[in-house]
Amino acid sequence: MPLQDQLLAYFRLDQRVRAMRSRLDAAINRQAAQERRLAQLNQQAQELTAQHKQAQAHAATLESEANEREAKTATLRDRMNSVTSNKEYSALLVEVNTGKIEQGKLEEAALAALAKADELKAQLDELQGRVDEQAKLVEATKQEVKDAGDEVGEQLETLTAERDAAGEPISPAARKQFDRLVVVHDGEAMAGIEEQNRRRMEYTCEGCYTMIPVETVNALITKPDEVVVCSNCERILFIPEEIRDALGAAKS
Repeated sequence: MPLQDQLLAYFRLDQRVRAMRSRLDAAINRQAAQERRLAQLNQQAQELTAQHKQAQAHAATLESEANEREAKTATLRDRMNSVTSNKEYSALLVEVNTGKIEQGKLEEAALAALAKADELKAQLDELQGRVDEQAKLVEATKQEVKDAGDEVGEQLETLTAERDAAGEPISPAARKQFDRLVVVHDGEAMAGIEEQNRRRMEYTCEGCYTMIPVETVNALITKPDEVVVCSNCERILFIPEEIRDALGAAKS
């Protein structure tokens, strides 16, 4: 089999493999995207949980300090009942009033901290709902990947083996060129020529729509064991059978 035909057979099998794998790849990519989103939400939940615990601990500390301040004030009041001098009584009274002010500030700060903790808890509950929904989406995409794998798995394996076998006779240089173009053109390593005007011998590359010189068309017919490429996009060219037959008939 001429090199051009070997390349074309390999290319067409490769296209079928890529088409069959596209659904599986798309499902895998969707699963990965949903898992990344779930990881982000879990990270946010962890951070929010830490903030909530910190707010609760701060509120508890303030409440404890307020209680200690209240107990100290009560002790001072008891002492006021037993003092014998106005000076000592006045000093204790100032300390009691100061303590009440500090206690009030601590209680106010504790209430604010509790309110902040409640606000964070509400945010955390809402976020946890989103985490649960995202976890369901992840499970759904996992099932989608499984279904796609079950659907095309064996057939894809068989077709891949057939494609690889078709590539074995191709020369290493031609195969290297093909593989490079697969990367450059996202799988479209080859392109057929398209007839625009047979009488004027006008043909274009189906890959980039550039005009192809007559010499290139003739090379596709007369040099079947050479790799012929488009001068613009560098795709490996092939000549469709109907055009080859028409040109052969015209020459005969």
